Amino acid sequence: MSLVIDGVSKKFITKSKETFTLDNINLSFKKGEFICLLGPSGCGKSTLLNIIAGLEKPTSGKVTLKDKEVKEVGPDKAFMFQEAALFPWLSVIENVEFGMKMADVSKEQRREKALKYLKMVHLTKFQNSFPHELSGGMRQRVSLARALTLDSEVLLMDEPFSALDSQTKSILQLELQKIWWETKKTIVFVTHNVEEAVLLGDRVIVMSANPGRVKREFKIELARPREAQSIDLTYVVSEVMKELKEEVEKVAKAEYDSDWSIEENNILYNSDNDMGNGL
Repeated sequence: MSLVIDGVSKKFITKSKETFTLDNINLSFKKGEFICLLGPSGCGKSTLLNIIAGLEKPTSGKVTLKDKEVKEVGPDKAFMFQEAALFPWLSVIENVEFGMKMADVSKEQRREKALKYLKMVHLTKFQNSFPHELSGGMRQRVSLARALTLDSEVLLMDEPFSALDSQTKSILQLELQKIWWETKKTIVFVTHNVEEAVLLGDRVIVMSANPGRVKREFKIELARPREAQSIDLTYVVSEVMKELKEEVEKVAKAEYDSDWSIEENNILYNSDNDMGNGL
């Protein structure tokens, strides 16, 4: 196994109480797998990603990558955040080169590699542009190119497409599938979107509401590249959604008034969509 999460728990201590965000997470990922962590808000999926990255330490348990315990950030783990986090004073190619520059890669090597991955994300002609000149989707593609240049064992992605419009998101989901297929990287992708998880993942890990536990794993045995309009994909999405529904309801009941119900306020299904009604 490339990446192993062994009994990981995380609790936060305040003056009034101790709160468990993660409770005894046990997972193992093979080299080259695309894993999606799926769950309601507050279930600890981003915290788990931070622990895998070495940005946070677990209260108990450990994460190992290639049999070495993860204790800090390092070049073997690349991280892509919700926002592109580009340096506004650097050009696109300088942003892509930044991590390699910090790793003392020679100027010639980093320029060659930066151009390679800019070509992969179709941004070669924008290499001399600055972040403020790019759309949100383009900035995320720059961020992805930067992450890929490190040749990391694992690519960690924390809802990287959540702030984008639906059309741009669909394009990047398709591009990410192609890039993953070409690079064969192990990807751990956090999302709260069921369709996105099924579209991208080899496996979808459904997490329970706080404290976060592994509720169920789904192995997604659908041909690639996958399209959101596929009938087979829609069926799998409905099965995963059934598993997630209970956890979403737990969160909503804790945050809404007592008269709220998931049946009357269905947030997993758009009741305004009457496509096929009457057939």
